[in-house]
Amino acid sequence: MSGVEARDVVEAAVRRELFGPPDGEAPIGNPVDCSGPSLTFQTKDETNGQFHDRDTLEEVLTRSDPLRRYGVGVLYSGGTPTGGLASEGDDSAVIPGLAASDENPEAPATDVRGPRRQDQPDSDDFDLSDANRRKPSAMAISFKVRVAEGAELKIRVTGAYYDPIKITAPDTPPLNWWVRRPFVLDAVASAEVLRKERKRSPLTTTPIFVEPKIEPRIKPSVSIFNRAVPGEADPDLRLVTLAVVNDAVGTGPGSAFFQVAVSATASEGLRIEPYPDVEQRDSDDEEESIALLYRHRRTFAIGHGCAATWEDSIGDDGTPTVPFVKADALPAYEVTSLTPDVYEEHSDGTRTSVSVSMEELANTTATGNAQVEKVLDLYAQWISDRTASIEDLPDRYQDAARRHVEKCVEALERMQEGWYLVQHDPLAGRAFQLANHAMLYQQIRSRLEPRDLIRDKQGVFRPDGAHPAATPDPNAGRWRAFQIAFILASLPELVDPTHKKRTLVDLIFFPTGGGKTEAYLGASAISLLARRLRNPDDAGTDTLMRYTLRLLTAQQFLRASSLICVLEDVRSRMEDELGTAPFGIGVWVGSDSTPNRWTAAEKALSELRRDSRASNKFLLLKCPWCGTRMGPVSKATRGQDTPGYIWSGGRFLFRCQDELCRFSGRDGLPVHVVDEDIYETRPSIVIGTVDKFATMAWQPAARTMFGLGDHGERVCSPPGLIIQDELHLISGPLGSMVGLYEPMIDDLTTDHRSDPPIPAKIIASTATVRRYEDQILGLFGRKEVALFPPHGLEEGRSFFAEPARLPDGKPAPGRRYLGVMSPSLGSTQTVQARVAAATLQAGPRIPDPADRDGYWTNLNFLNSLRELGNTLSLLDSDVPDYLVGLQRRDGITPRYPRNKMELTSRRRSDEIPKAIEELELRLPHPNCADGAKCGSSGSCPENAKCVDICLASNIIEVGVDIDRLGLMTIVGQPKTTAQYIQVSGRVGRNVKTPGLVITIYGAAKPRDRSHYERFRTYHQRLYAQVEPTSVTPFAEPVLKRALHAAAISRMRQLNPTLDPSPFPQAEFDDSIALLRTRAALVDSEELPVFDQWVAERSRQWAKGERTTWATVNYFNGDPKQGLLRPAGDLANPANKNITWETPMSMRSVDAECQLSVTLDYLTDDLEEPEVQA
Repeated sequence: MSGVEARDVVEAAVRRELFGPPDGEAPIGNPVDCSGPSLTFQTKDETNGQFHDRDTLEEVLTRSDPLRRYGVGVLYSGGTPTGGLASEGDDSAVIPGLAASDENPEAPATDVRGPRRQDQPDSDDFDLSDANRRKPSAMAISFKVRVAEGAELKIRVTGAYYDPIKITAPDTPPLNWWVRRPFVLDAVASAEVLRKERKRSPLTTTPIFVEPKIEPRIKPSVSIFNRAVPGEADPDLRLVTLAVVNDAVGTGPGSAFFQVAVSATASEGLRIEPYPDVEQRDSDDEEESIALLYRHRRTFAIGHGCAATWEDSIGDDGTPTVPFVKADALPAYEVTSLTPDVYEEHSDGTRTSVSVSMEELANTTATGNAQVEKVLDLYAQWISDRTASIEDLPDRYQDAARRHVEKCVEALERMQEGWYLVQHDPLAGRAFQLANHAMLYQQIRSRLEPRDLIRDKQGVFRPDGAHPAATPDPNAGRWRAFQIAFILASLPELVDPTHKKRTLVDLIFFPTGGGKTEAYLGASAISLLARRLRNPDDAGTDTLMRYTLRLLTAQQFLRASSLICVLEDVRSRMEDELGTAPFGIGVWVGSDSTPNRWTAAEKALSELRRDSRASNKFLLLKCPWCGTRMGPVSKATRGQDTPGYIWSGGRFLFRCQDELCRFSGRDGLPVHVVDEDIYETRPSIVIGTVDKFATMAWQPAARTMFGLGDHGERVCSPPGLIIQDELHLISGPLGSMVGLYEPMIDDLTTDHRSDPPIPAKIIASTATVRRYEDQILGLFGRKEVALFPPHGLEEGRSFFAEPARLPDGKPAPGRRYLGVMSPSLGSTQTVQARVAAATLQAGPRIPDPADRDGYWTNLNFLNSLRELGNTLSLLDSDVPDYLVGLQRRDGITPRYPRNKMELTSRRRSDEIPKAIEELELRLPHPNCADGAKCGSSGSCPENAKCVDICLASNIIEVGVDIDRLGLMTIVGQPKTTAQYIQVSGRVGRNVKTPGLVITIYGAAKPRDRSHYERFRTYHQRLYAQVEPTSVTPFAEPVLKRALHAAAISRMRQLNPTLDPSPFPQAEFDDSIALLRTRAALVDSEELPVFDQWVAERSRQWAKGERTTWATVNYFNGDPKQGLLRPAGDLANPANKNITWETPMSMRSVDAECQLSVTLDYLTDDLEEPEVQA
């Protein structure tokens, strides 16, 4: 079974559970005669099991009526009470008819049928409110057609109703079974009907029944409402709404329709055209660019109470058209899979992969040079081909196409300049050569399998197994075309600080899993090496790598540590070229994740050794050089050992336990996790979160990372490279705060010893390119941005990223999205329970454990911790109850969600890597008792079972790179499209396990309903739907919160001995001048407000006479005389002078407090105390 077939098993299970039996389903269970109104059994046991109609082979529902059995694609009768849509705050998840305690099937229903209503008025208005009811009785689609004389629109409605059959058996109360009766209705709308102006036109339907002997007494009505296209003078263009309505007046299950679908097919002379877009007045370059890229992905229909789908086609004139449109209650769309692999196409139809060997470049061989030149030549030819095709585009796209090609040419010229420098500039060539050597061995060493530690007879921990040989692997150590192209394009600014493009921001926009991290690390290695080659004594922090989430920070820290170890090994053998100061890496994050001080480190290590439940704040769990495990190891007695974690001479360090390891000596690994250690050693790379930079106002010792000495003097060059990952996450309040601090960081990372001053090079990555130039300007104050790779002429085709293909040339499977909305089931939680049960039961139906593995773990994304808590309750109660119901109904063996996991910010930092390891556990297990049944409760040991369901929050947006995961459930449309893209990108990263993403929409949420009704439109243009980011660093709320903090951050770094009293007017004005210059550049309209806040802060500071900076003793402060107090802390009531709330994080986080109940205010006689007037 292929990966696609395994995925189909899971999708089919969800469809069968929510929608009903598919066309052509093989009969299930025993045959029974359903031709009469009743059926008698001789014993009660004969009624057990599953059954189907002997004559029609259709299903028979025995344990629940169809309204309780199915919740998607249902049209209630018009006479059914509508009720209200269930509140999304309702946490209940009642599963009628299938709960564990539901022993008895339903009693006979009353009024199961009713005649069709005859009093339908032929109104000119077309009311579709019935499609949005709690129990909908209509569904419709709207589309645009071009009508010629004699043309027809062919309409087909399919569905089923269920007939009741009375069941009689001994010792059994009377009950109804329900037999499925499918139907097909055909109708035709003539050109005359389609041209009627704003008229509702009921159509005559021709019934086609699967069982001709049975004539239904109810059937849906089909109507068309059409009108002219707004803004179009052509009378042949019409907007058509096609509706299917259940007009029956009965209220029971027998009056409802199920598995309803409707399609409209164009006959000769009629053409379905793209649905009108919202008019864009004064489209800017970005809108024109999007229109060009997505010109082949047009919308042809929208749904009302359902989704709409169609089959793509191109007309004879080259414009998009479709042969039919269709209403779909359970829509699906497969997003094209992109690959970063580039191929050279040959004239005989074959193709060869294009990549560049790191080893060849490290050895400066002709083969390596030829590989690089092949990439550049192929890209040049690709650009030439795109240029030639511009004239074939419609006129409205040509300007945007020319701009795209110009950007491609600029990128190529930068790559060629970089390659020229490598070949002709000794420093650039040497840095490039050594960086390739370092990256080659970084890949080799970071992929070494971890070696467990065993305790020898002397109680010394030693690695289990021989010391690994780090030899190049033919399948590793290769640059993808995108990576080497990016490194060459940015190389001139990295090796030459005075380069004219130094202020250019490189923005990487590339599919998840394309290798951005390796491109970052390659650029970092070149920057580090070029700095040392220019001046071997210019040690200090060179690269700041900033992330937004601690999970990603920790993961990238581990990957970058291997690179630093390789670079340090190289440096130690080349001290004449690279100096005597070691290369190092530090992680700079909050105190919840790592120790800030030596005393905190000693305490954390002591607690870790004493208590196995203590948090591990040292992050490193294996040697980045040889893979030997380090960190907590349980002892036979209480507590745990911590091999590799060393406390010596009042300092903490990592030392490998393998005596043959390069870093098992006295100095240990060049890895630093304590803030004070980072300030003392100035590691070459510092990885941190953007939040941490808020502490600069509190911690003047951070100046050392910027190359400043004890008195703020320049002792070495400042960081020359800033890498900002996941730029799209730095928006809104967080982005505004970052943008306010950024002028200070920009100044501290600028080398003012040169004329003109030398700024840091900035490289960033993003998941969205909407308004990216505005965001870069608001954050970094830089006007020049280079998107890499530049867009081509079609979305998903940029030479460096193309649609993936299988070895036989066919398109590779993409990530498939399935949309679920069910207003009739009552609540989103009910839908969740059914989807969870269906996916749980689908896993064991996949025969091979290797194929089963990708769909065994269901990764759930929840938009809030409250929703996550609700889901945990569902998994503990409703889902097991529902599975018991499935066992009775279908005779299956339930697979209960026993192995659950929560992956949220509530978990400790040291727990997250362990959780990732658990998620990486695959089927089949090596120690499984029965490999063929691997995953079942009886065959796998308890400690080796895969996770059944993982409940995650936005922590998984980035950094969770587990290629075995293929199944995800997203509950509710995420807050932004960028988040939706990032979250759903966690699954389907392996072509052998194509992703299935089930999105559950809340029927009571208008935004969710809108996404559901436009499901295909949204998913076929995902990146075009991304909302523009907003960064307003000089808005008044931001100034009020942190203007003083930003200014003081710079003041304290440049002058660590500066006192707050008397008011340091000159230093304050100097920092304010930088901020004002940035405000004028970013948003000059805010300057009056900016000046007001500057004047107010100056007045307060001069009047306050604070003698120390902080009110917090931790920062050597004074509670009564401090100028700054942590945001959220109350001012000391006795302190009449001013103190300022000052953030220690850039995020807007509410202060936490604990509630305690006291009896102190009760009187002795339990009466209310008297209130004195």
